[in-house]
Amino acid sequence: MAKELLDSEHLKDSHIFLHPARYRIMELLLAKPMHVNGLSKALGEERRLVAYHLESLETHGFVTSKYEISEAPKSRGKALRMFTATDKVAAVKAALKRIL
Repeated sequence: MAKELLDSEHLKDSHIFLHPARYRIMELLLAKPMHVNGLSKALGEERRLVAYHLESLETHGFVTSKYEISEAPKSRGKALRMFTATDKVAAVKAALKRIL
């Protein structure tokens, strides 16, 4: 049974959560969709570093992104790439809880 759980696809992808920045990004995105600048500000990290981790998260299917037109006063009319957590996050967390 434990071997079967360890071989599951979700557990193979769980390594993505081992990096503290990616874990914190996921926690923020589970609360609400955000763009890279908002995440960078919330984390107190450089935008390039956050963008790097977002790319990794998107590659592994933990986040999706789409462009939206901003309504915020400072960036009104600009296209911002908004990131959203996928259902895969909950599936991986559940798989980890089963074996821990």
